[in-house]
Amino acid sequence: MQSSIQSHSRGPLVVAASVSTLGGLLFGYDNVVISGAIGYLSRLYQLDAAGTGWAAGCALIGCIAGCAMAGTVADRLGKKKGLALCAVCFALSSVGMLFAASLHQFVVWRLIGGLGIGAASVTAPNYIAEIAPTRVRGRCVTLYQLGIVVGILAAVFVNMLIQRMGDEAWNTSIGWRWMFFAGILPALLFGGMILPAVESPRWLMKMGYRQQAVRVLTEINGPDMAVYQAAEIESSLAAEEGHIAELFTTFRRPLLLGIMLAGLQQISGITPLFSFLPEIFRSAGTASSDAFFQSVLVSLINLSFTLAALWLVDRAGRKTLILAGTTVQFISLAMVGYFYHVHGSGLAVLIFVMSFVAGHAFGNGVACWVIISEIYPNKVRGRGMSIATTALWLVGYLGNQLFPTMQRNLGLDGTFWCFSAGALLTILLVGGLVPETKGRSLEEITKFWTAQRK
Repeated sequence: MQSSIQSHSRGPLVVAASVSTLGGLLFGYDNVVISGAIGYLSRLYQLDAAGTGWAAGCALIGCIAGCAMAGTVADRLGKKKGLALCAVCFALSSVGMLFAASLHQFVVWRLIGGLGIGAASVTAPNYIAEIAPTRVRGRCVTLYQLGIVVGILAAVFVNMLIQRMGDEAWNTSIGWRWMFFAGILPALLFGGMILPAVESPRWLMKMGYRQQAVRVLTEINGPDMAVYQAAEIESSLAAEEGHIAELFTTFRRPLLLGIMLAGLQQISGITPLFSFLPEIFRSAGTASSDAFFQSVLVSLINLSFTLAALWLVDRAGRKTLILAGTTVQFISLAMVGYFYHVHGSGLAVLIFVMSFVAGHAFGNGVACWVIISEIYPNKVRGRGMSIATTALWLVGYLGNQLFPTMQRNLGLDGTFWCFSAGALLTILLVGGLVPETKGRSLEEITKFWTAQRK
């Protein structure tokens, strides 16, 4: 059977994984490109701390709306059409930013881009989780996170290149626009890649397209495994009502765990850190051009440790990675706060910011997405992920909105100590409440939850 699987799986699975990865790349790029622009925007529009937080965080309001709608759209229209709508939002936002004539127009286009980010953060990992074979599902979902960190790296690298193309006045009036517009290229590639991709067999089965579902399962897993999986999916769907109320009764525990995990992924400050990364290094005494270069170094660390997680997630397990990575984050954030407190060197701040990002990359940054793509039943997986991911973006938005105010009132030392406390809370809650999902099929995980209710 192994040879059968290999002969049938590569093409459709590679295309599906590429779609998911590109969705992550656009998510990472569009979410972090603001880091290069925020300083210039603040000067252009003379923003105070609250206004700077709003300019940095307004896209996350769109993310929250995108999350809230994505599950219903994906459950009704299918994962492919849902992802195609994300591509449209990304492309429109990239073009619109080039011509934004006021702060209000900037906010509108960022909100549209945010809709794409939020919807992609639900639909892309959901899509690949429903297609990938059990034995490689963790690695395939991790490719989505890999796409995010490649997008982050692309954003900070493009920001650095554009920032060096002109002086301060040019960047303040024009340069930041090109930082956003560069996102049009991956948006078009993403849209083109969706066309040849297969639809989720679990969505097809749920909608009554059994023949098409079996065809997709056969293409990916081979004919023998396809028959077994089709029967398992049908049995699981028959045991589910498919009403959202089911998430608040039979599957209340995975719903709450998903919300908790998503919120905890953000509570240690990963979103505001990347959104204000050059500004954080400037506050440590680093020159502007060097701050942009250090942002690239941090993103390279992010990429390197995400690649390590790609290898580890189906071996070490999801929970183990979260606990190990968050422990590194807890220590690193405490040390960043300490070096700001004693006015230590910018190099020390850079080193511990790097170790914090490394802990996120091989821990919660990967494992959170894998777990919340696995723990919900087939009929309401999209809506379950929508609810959990909405919590992620809500906490991320609060981080961006409050970061300038926290910096002003608590100092950067107190701000990073608060984030360190969030990492410690994550260790305690995940260690005590989250089960391991490594090695279980999606249907086996659903049976685990129903058994817990008996």
